[in-house]
Amino acid sequence: MAKAKTKPNPFQAHEDALRTKQRELLASFERDKAAGNHVNDDGIQDLADKAASAYSKELNFSLSDTERNLLMAIDEAFVRMKNGAYGVCTNCAAVIGEKRLQAVPWTPFCIDCQELQEKGLL
Repeated sequence: MAKAKTKPNPFQAHEDALRTKQRELLASFERDKAAGNHVNDDGIQDLADKAASAYSKELNFSLSDTERNLLMAIDEAFVRMKNGAYGVCTNCAAVIGEKRLQAVPWTPFCIDCQELQEKGLL
């Protein structure tokens, strides 16, 4: 019985990097969730302590929004891999440079389109 050959994944290193980052973000989310659920109110906190605690919680939740957006970008990168569109700019269809993919494997944009997006022109 002949063994079916599987096509090698040219983006395996990027897929591995995406999975690693995804696991890190999910672990961070779980830690933040556990910290947010842990209420340390012994009744003797003064107003400044309560304000610092509220600020810290707000900061953690805002970081969670950023992490949530990054998780969505990673999921979208996996979809592009599955559809054969990974490594191609979603705006202009140019090939995304290898160095850019190594640095930001979840990126949907080539460097030129990323600059446009950051300026609000995309």
